[in-house]
Amino acid sequence: MDKTSLLKGHLEMCVLSILSDAKSYGYEIMKKLEEHNLKLKGVSSIYPILTKLKDQEWVVTQRELTDNGKVRVYYEITEKGRTYLQWKIEEWMELQRDLTSLLQKHLEGE
Repeated sequence: MDKTSLLKGHLEMCVLSILSDAKSYGYEIMKKLEEHNLKLKGVSSIYPILTKLKDQEWVVTQRELTDNGKVRVYYEITEKGRTYLQWKIEEWMELQRDLTSLLQKHLEGE
């Protein structure tokens, strides 16, 4: 099942959820999404989402030098981002309850 279109409207919430555990960089975030079978079209597709999160002040960035001498940009959730994430999770859970209620009769074979 291709979840890409379903995922589109919820990627911010998914990325913020990952970042609520620990700061991370773009490729690592993509890998964590994939661990949950949430695949994006390509590695570059994560960066517009991260830019939007930064523009909204839901994340901040920090540049760090890696062992091989390259600079890596890490993203870290802010308190504003945590508040937004909590709201989005509550919104998602309400939608899930409503959809389950609507579709339950089909699951029960009515």
